Amino acid sequence: MKLNKILLPFVALLVACDSGDIYPEKKKIEEMNLRVNAVFEFNNETAFPQNYRIVWGAFVGTSPYPLAFEIVAKPDGKETTHYVSTSIPRIATFMALALVEKNENKARYFFKKFPLDNVSGEMNISETVDLAAFERVQAQVFTPQCILCHGGGGFAAGLDLTEGKAYNNLVGVPSHPDNSPKNRVTKGSLQNSFLLDVLVDRPPTVTTNHTTLSTLDAIDDINLIRTWIMAEN
Repeated sequence: MKLNKILLPFVALLVACDSGDIYPEKKKIEEMNLRVNAVFEFNNETAFPQNYRIVWGAFVGTSPYPLAFEIVAKPDGKETTHYVSTSIPRIATFMALALVEKNENKARYFFKKFPLDNVSGEMNISETVDLAAFERVQAQVFTPQCILCHGGGGFAAGLDLTEGKAYNNLVGVPSHPDNSPKNRVTKGSLQNSFLLDVLVDRPPTVTTNHTTLSTLDAIDDINLIRTWIMAEN
């Protein structure tokens, strides 16, 4: 199965001569001499996105935009997902299973990365992927949408949601006593996690309306948080 090519736009200089315009030939993308066989099994499938995409693709350096990719379809039950990738651009530095924004095709989170340095011939990959990993919650929700008020810009309600601190400030931690008797997050319990009350119901004790703060897709964000809480044990 070949990867879909994503070509960056370019500006070409057209040169006029007596016989008319001369148009430059389309350059062929150099590809690696590499075949990648990848097999993925997904855990916590209820966190599979509706409006983000999961893609299997080739990336270069620190760029969040895939050079070439295939869209991953939602798996059916415990069915594994197989990919055979051969059309991999030579400039690619790693293959990855990534969560991307549908409109901009920009990676928001990498589930798995596989470096391509000094690799040739054939590479075989077999991985189990947790769709509700806390690292994804951080990358999809907290870092891009919450830390303005709960991070570098301040710590509203005494809550720091920056990377490396968010988990320990949420799980098993009592809410501010003026807000709720619940923990901010209680493992395995949606009913006893005040975080969901804030994001879904807008409790009267919370002055800021958090139910409209999702910048890309509230359905996927809330679904991910629900699945993560239930998967915690």
